Amino acid sequence: AAFAEAAFSVWKWKDIFLGELEAMNRGKVGRPYRFCDSEIFWAMSLQSLFSMTFREAAGVAGALLELIGLDAPSYSRLFERSRMLADLMGSDPDDGIFVIRAAPCRTGRVRSVGIDSSGFNLSDTSLWRENKWGVGPEHRGWLKLHALSDTDTGEIIAYAVTTDRVGDSPMLVPVLDAAAAAGHRISRVYADGAYSSAANFRHVCEEMGSEFVTSFKNNTLVKSYGAMSRGAAVRLWCSLPYSEWVERTGYGRRWKCECVFSDIKRMLGETLRAHSTEGAVRALMLKVSVFNQYKAVRRGNMEEKRAQA
Repeated sequence: AAFAEAAFSVWKWKDIFLGELEAMNRGKVGRPYRFCDSEIFWAMSLQSLFSMTFREAAGVAGALLELIGLDAPSYSRLFERSRMLADLMGSDPDDGIFVIRAAPCRTGRVRSVGIDSSGFNLSDTSLWRENKWGVGPEHRGWLKLHALSDTDTGEIIAYAVTTDRVGDSPMLVPVLDAAAAAGHRISRVYADGAYSSAANFRHVCEEMGSEFVTSFKNNTLVKSYGAMSRGAAVRLWCSLPYSEWVERTGYGRRWKCECVFSDIKRMLGETLRAHSTEGAVRALMLKVSVFNQYKAVRRGNMEEKRAQA
């Protein structure tokens, strides 16, 4: 409810939009901007929340902005400006990796984080047509979101968007590096057994100086493979029953990073309706941004309630 109020209370946004528009046009040569970046992003957020097309989003945004006396972008202008914003974010594919990005939600505290991945459907499927007639849209595959999330707040602090052929383990280092470069301080990293390579242990424990908590296969050999931190972790894994190992390491907190995908798909859907890969990447990046806005509003409300208690 609080997030919906923050998104749709357009009177609260009016001064923000006008102030940013004035700053963007200050000293500009040529035709001035009619719409600030925040206004475009606000309209795109509505599009993501309700899985709308650009025409639908422009119509809804226009009706709301008219109430506060502001012009609204047409659907073509909304599409054009959204591409400009996405280009600033960077989305050039390289070996199946479209984008690696850190979220600007820095905090003064040191974080415990978890990393996992999940797929988002590129096919706008019609199950009834397939069930009734045996026909349906051609399956176009998936985009994969690799998300590094705060286990306390649920915010996604860094992420990568890749094809579904990119594995989980190789994405740990670049996503962590993106978070560190953006100023996020990390004390502990939780991950499942897919990330338990020696290279990942060396990077997290020896290069970053953080703790790495990951599970292993039941038949894992007690070997370090060149990473002493991995050898110590495997010895602990093999010496304790699973329940005791979970309690000793705090591994039970890892499930919170899986809840991130459950929440984002429940709120914003797991189907990307864009026709181009570039558009689908932008749509998934927007889902992450809107999700983090929701988490920020929720965190602020919880802090306010704790202060009043």
